[in-house]
Amino acid sequence: MHYLTRSPLPTLEDRIVDHLAKAPATRSQLCEALDTSRTNLGRALATLLRDGSVSSARTSTTGRGRPTQLLILNATAVHSVGLNVTRTSCAGVMLSRSGAILAAVHLVSPASSSLLECVEQTCEALAASAARQGVDTSAVRAVGVGVPIPMGRHATASPEAYPTVAELTRVTRRWWDPVPVVDNTVRMAALAEAMWGAGTQMSSFIYLRLSGGVGGCVVSDFRLVGGAGGLAGELGHMTVNASSSPCACGKRGCLETVASLPALCEHAGVSDIAQLRSRVLAKDARACEGLDRAVAAIGYVLGCAALLINPGAIILAGEIVDAFPSVLAAVSARMHEELLPVMQWDIDVVGASLGPLGAARASASIASHSATADEPTSAAAADGLSARCRPASSAPAHSRAKAAP
Repeated sequence: MHYLTRSPLPTLEDRIVDHLAKAPATRSQLCEALDTSRTNLGRALATLLRDGSVSSARTSTTGRGRPTQLLILNATAVHSVGLNVTRTSCAGVMLSRSGAILAAVHLVSPASSSLLECVEQTCEALAASAARQGVDTSAVRAVGVGVPIPMGRHATASPEAYPTVAELTRVTRRWWDPVPVVDNTVRMAALAEAMWGAGTQMSSFIYLRLSGGVGGCVVSDFRLVGGAGGLAGELGHMTVNASSSPCACGKRGCLETVASLPALCEHAGVSDIAQLRSRVLAKDARACEGLDRAVAAIGYVLGCAALLINPGAIILAGEIVDAFPSVLAAVSARMHEELLPVMQWDIDVVGASLGPLGAARASASIASHSATADEPTSAAAADGLSARCRPASSAPAHSRAKAAP
């Protein structure tokens, strides 16, 4: 449930990979360069040789001794796969053992009607991209999946609305063997911003995504936290005075009923973000009123949250922020109205800098670290979305080369 937002100390395997990325080396050269024993080096190399990250070749020798074994980094070997599926787009990446992106796909407005079909479509597109580029996918060690599913320990979800982790596993294992590490898309997007984007080197911030829904999470002391039950940061379901409309969560008047894309479009009488933007630019009264109401509600909620945890920044993301960059300053002004005026507050409101591929990369990274540590790190693996959503480790493995049905 909790993820570090700073890279952990490199393992011996990581150091070997970094060294071999510069040039091939012998075991003796690696021992000397990395200041490690031959025994420890052998253990680490066994892992890298097994997963295909490193290969060996015999060099010719003019002496009487045995030929020297030269260790070579396989720069095209995929170590981890990351997928990220939202209501509006799908993304997938393949990473090497060093974290380099070897293949990537981004599908906007996927034709598939269900989350499972979207995951399947993304897997197929990513596998095809890897095949075209000659990427080696024979030894994938980790798969991470971000999906818009409630992941808290005691969360319940309708099986008709959301796939189970077992169902997701059956899809991804048609291409890659590892049981996937599954978590929420918003958490993966926030983790990406913390590691490589707008939140890099920030010890604390609130991440809020304004899209088909309103999702949030919290980074505190360089950790993406889940709270006692994994539900920390559900700011989209704080009640605001601006609305009494029913929310999909079962409550009324949630921030999501005012500040989500569907809510804004409904209020303006339009069907999509492009039409909404056109109406706002044309100074249409209903569209502008709806956006102003959303900004006020977002600022109120963030102000209350800031009083509680005093973050270093607020990172806003999603199609609404992309379409209306001016909401950053407007939300900041409204948020500061909720803060104590007699105290100095230094909370920047900034836009996210990474897109869906960043979230997919975070999913792959989390899965990779989970596989390296050989312990579960995701909400689904550690706590589960009830018993029905625990990873199905007994699910049958399928051929990596099998095409999507």
